Amino acid sequence: MIDQKTVNIKGTDYLITQLPAMKGVRVFKVLVKFIGPAFATFQKDQDLSGAMTALFDNIDATPVEGLLQELMSTVSKGSVAVNFDSEFAGEYDRLFLLSKEVVEFNFGSVFTLLGSDTSIATL
Repeated sequence: MIDQKTVNIKGTDYLITQLPAMKGVRVFKVLVKFIGPAFATFQKDQDLSGAMTALFDNIDATPVEGLLQELMSTVSKGSVAVNFDSEFAGEYDRLFLLSKEVVEFNFGSVFTLLGSDTSIATL
């Protein structure tokens, strides 16, 4: 069963619907490629600065724009799908806060399974 969760980001309610399994696996592969090195650095040394450096060093190696659009693809505002371009124009903080919620909702259990006491969304 696909679950849903409502979150409030900067005064706006968004409904997150879990990614279907095949799409979720595809998104997870890209997500791990993008933030995996930063997460590993943070888990090893608890060094946020080193983790951020690893993240920014890896930013061109993955299709970040597509990843963010995929993460937002199951987010709606009321009963209307979020229009990625107009919803987040000039509101990148809102995009990243909402992306964090989508990642936690869809993939948080994976990091618990791996024995992590730190969420991937902490980065």
